Amino acid sequence: MKLKQAYLTAAEPEALAGFYEALGLAIRFADRGKWIQFVGEKVALCIASPVESVSAPSLNAVLVFEVDNLETALERARTHGAEMLGEIRDMGAHGRVAHFKDPQHNTIQLFQAAAG
Repeated sequence: MKLKQAYLTAAEPEALAGFYEALGLAIRFADRGKWIQFVGEKVALCIASPVESVSAPSLNAVLVFEVDNLETALERARTHGAEMLGEIRDMGAHGRVAHFKDPQHNTIQLFQAAAG
């Protein structure tokens, strides 16, 4: 399992992006007002407007971990106290995702790339 991306949802994504840019992160991609992505050494930080967010509208932050086997990772998470949020979602050629809350109620997304 490896941390792939962190998503933050903000009512004013440009203002929040300005904060992270001032801390020294470089913007890799920006669709102003909708979606802004910074890339660190290993992990991407994405800031999105609420309507552009990849997460449920009620969430303001999501950590995304890439896994080799989604079912195995979910079973491990459940065994250690995770609270599942919905079902596994098939995203076709993009792979599959599932959300859960960790024991401290942080939202986690597990991502398994499509075979190919």
